[in-house]
Amino acid sequence: MIELKKYLNINGSFSALSGISMILCTCQLNDLFGFDHPYIFPIIGINLLIFAGFVFVTSLKFISNKKLVQAITVMDVLWVLGSLAILIFDLFSLTNIGRLLIGLVAVWIAFLAFKQIKHSK
Repeated sequence: MIELKKYLNINGSFSALSGISMILCTCQLNDLFGFDHPYIFPIIGINLLIFAGFVFVTSLKFISNKKLVQAITVMDVLWVLGSLAILIFDLFSLTNIGRLLIGLVAVWIAFLAFKQIKHSK
């Protein structure tokens, strides 16, 4: 359980930092990604903060609830699959740096999902 808690806390921290960055640095991220939609990053950021809260509460109070941990892992896998769809189908004509960042984050989230699966047994 200690390892699972560690990876959930890392997941929650990364999600919270990403969410805050998306809210506070929207203009810079739009430029970096070659994106011209001022509401997308703040919306994703708010949802990441909500997700981070869910992850932290689960980690602190419901670590033994396998269904909640599985729900977090499923959401992580969905994030990775959505990221892959964006990259494979070039859905938003992003810059190369934007595509690279999406890919790196997807690999990181896939790693966290793997560790959560491994340590939730």
